[in-house]
Amino acid sequence: MPQTFMYINKSEKVVWNIATPDPDAVRLLAENLKISDFLAKLLVSKGITDTAGAEDFLYGDYHLLHDPFLLPDMDKAVERVNRALDNGEKILIYGDYDVDGVTSVSLLLLYLRSRGADAEYYIPERVNEGYGLNKNAIDRFSEQGVTLVVTVDSGITASEEIVYAAEHGIDVVVTDHHECREQLPGAVAVVNPHRADSAYPFKELAGVGVVFKLVCALEGNKNVNRLCSKYSDIVALGTVADVMPIIGENRVIVKAGLDRLNNTSNEGLKALSFCTFSEKRSSKNKKFTASSISYGLAPRINAAGRIGDVNQAVKLLITENKQEAVNIADYLCSVNRERQLIENLIFEQAVEQIEKSADLQNDKVIVLTSDSWHLGVIGIVASKITDKYGLPSILISFDSDNIGKGSGRSVKGFNINEAISNCRDCLIKYGGHELAAGLTISRDKVEEFRKRINEYAVQNFDFDGACTYLDADFEISGKDVSIENVAEIMKLEPYGLSNPEPLFYMSDVKIRELYSIGEGKHLKLVLEKDGNHITAVYFGMSKENFPFTEGMSADFMFNLGCNNFRGYLTVQMYVQSVRPENKAYTEKLQQQLLFGNILSGKAVCPKIHIPELMDFRVIFMFLKNAVKNYSVKYEFSVYRLAAQVSAAYNTAVSPCKLNIALEVFKEMKLIELDRTEDPDIVDIELIKTEAKVDLNKSEFLHSVKTKKVDGGD
Repeated sequence: MPQTFMYINKSEKVVWNIATPDPDAVRLLAENLKISDFLAKLLVSKGITDTAGAEDFLYGDYHLLHDPFLLPDMDKAVERVNRALDNGEKILIYGDYDVDGVTSVSLLLLYLRSRGADAEYYIPERVNEGYGLNKNAIDRFSEQGVTLVVTVDSGITASEEIVYAAEHGIDVVVTDHHECREQLPGAVAVVNPHRADSAYPFKELAGVGVVFKLVCALEGNKNVNRLCSKYSDIVALGTVADVMPIIGENRVIVKAGLDRLNNTSNEGLKALSFCTFSEKRSSKNKKFTASSISYGLAPRINAAGRIGDVNQAVKLLITENKQEAVNIADYLCSVNRERQLIENLIFEQAVEQIEKSADLQNDKVIVLTSDSWHLGVIGIVASKITDKYGLPSILISFDSDNIGKGSGRSVKGFNINEAISNCRDCLIKYGGHELAAGLTISRDKVEEFRKRINEYAVQNFDFDGACTYLDADFEISGKDVSIENVAEIMKLEPYGLSNPEPLFYMSDVKIRELYSIGEGKHLKLVLEKDGNHITAVYFGMSKENFPFTEGMSADFMFNLGCNNFRGYLTVQMYVQSVRPENKAYTEKLQQQLLFGNILSGKAVCPKIHIPELMDFRVIFMFLKNAVKNYSVKYEFSVYRLAAQVSAAYNTAVSPCKLNIALEVFKEMKLIELDRTEDPDIVDIELIKTEAKVDLNKSEFLHSVKTKKVDGGD
């Protein structure tokens, strides 16, 4: 069976990848698991092809959680914490100010106090202290009589600070999930799945996930079901918020946590959920999903660490007092609204600065500065700037001493941490990873830094060739849009990194009706495919900006879900992208008829449809890029392929011209070409050849040229 090809629109820098799941693998999964072909197809599209793996993915429970003692130094960590518990030592949990850090602190604090521990916590202040363990804090812990510090979601790079703690009589146990340096800190125990010597089967735990494994180990790896039941809502909150892959252990815990969130006994989470859904005008009985965390709960907890009091977020998760929980939830929602206002203001100022002074033709990394931007928000704004302009961006805010702290965000394929590292002699401090990084810089070094990082970017990345990729699980028909299939899709939840919500492709969809909704900000569509009328919503697309009108046809990329309106359940498409359907059906017929007559010698070929050398080049280049592999047949729509080549290379390739070029390629043994019963559908296989081919020697091309007439269509 021919594989489906990519749909490429170079002008908009979007690549549509449409997968074709292996039908044999689909059939075997469906038979072995006694599931629908549609669900089996979804699993195969995700790379889950063996029966055991599919069964674990669909039905996996706590039994899939690994032994925590497989983590390096877990035995040492357990021994030291238990000794502190037995001896009544004062334990200090040291965390971070994001959601992963807050949930890590809260989980370990709740557990240790349930064991009777004398335990407190500390989270550094974002602006004045910054991330990680610091010596001033250690001094205070020593004065308070702390003898054991357990770092959560931090500590892996704190070698100097851990030595300092030991000099003050404080042992440190590190629990972290960030990448390790070659030299580990000299702590009593360093529990991190990313250690080079780690044999732990699952590396992608969040910080709170590592803490949960510590809690399980402290229980002797028993009562795991009870621990999951008790704490999985908190673990799920931190895991989803930290954008960890929702596979393996994370999938098990997040799935359990979302179920628990729907009926949680945690007063803080109950209060925050009610406050969040009330603000979002959602039902308080709404079923929790990963999106509920990502776009609802997580931003409100994060807001406390960005511009408010992060301690309130911890208090929310550990309180048993209902009224206190309500008060803190109201505070977090209020701080989040303030964060949104600050964020919007900074974004407007950043855009204005770009429009006034940035040279986006030459500068490939946007560097912006201000003396008034809030440090807790500039990272979010940098992300929005990158999304808007499609370029890496760095926002820097200066203090009164002319020292600036910056936050950067990048595009896929451009490692912003490496780019910043290349300019490190301009910086006071820096750090990060491929898509996000931070830095500290003096004001007098900014212009040199801007010049240097842009020089690096131009030399090391093709921004003009950068594309956004949309990966459809497979193509579906209008008859596949059903309540039953939506129910099958829901079995793949929870969605997240490495387990995205299924994306589908549908071609040649008739647009019947268009309506503006949401004060004109969004679009509602009524579509028709295979005799089925389908309701669709396109968020963020106004009717005025939608490049199609009623009666036109188009190709769609979309998610599928259900809309429950007053108890009436209907299927709904959630549109992610739209591309032109390759022309009207009548025009397609005209082009097919013209080529058929040219091929049979019944008609001369208008000059406009005779390929020139450049046409041959771009058509063959597109084919090579699209099919990737030799000796494999790929199915193409001639009409669609012509449109794609035209868009990709800013040229005019008609279906008739394309068909002539394909016949020439076939004659010259550059391709195998099979025409199907449908005159628009061809199967193409590239033939590998080292020899140069002179297309002018084509007898077919010669016959077409000698029978040409000027002008016309």
